[in-house]
Amino acid sequence: MKPGGDARLFDNDEPAYLAWVQSDPGGFVANMDRAGCVPQYPMVHRATHAVVSSPWIGNFTTGAYVKVCAGELEALEADLRSRYGRPVTRCRVCMR
Repeated sequence: MKPGGDARLFDNDEPAYLAWVQSDPGGFVANMDRAGCVPQYPMVHRATHAVVSSPWIGNFTTGAYVKVCAGELEALEADLRSRYGRPVTRCRVCMR
């Protein structure tokens, strides 16, 4: 079993990522830069936050970023700590 239980990494798979976001609007999405140099990443958002769910934005899992998603916040944060070994930041807009 992977860390965090149901957490799923989306890497270079826009269709699968957008399908997950649409199918689990109560879930959570973590943004992570591939280089691992952005100090506030991984940053967790609600799946409904437009910055991680709008199909008009694009490049969610390509280029410089990947996404890790889970239906439960605790599972996602546990997976992120295990996967990246860094503190998790919660979005100040959608995670109030």
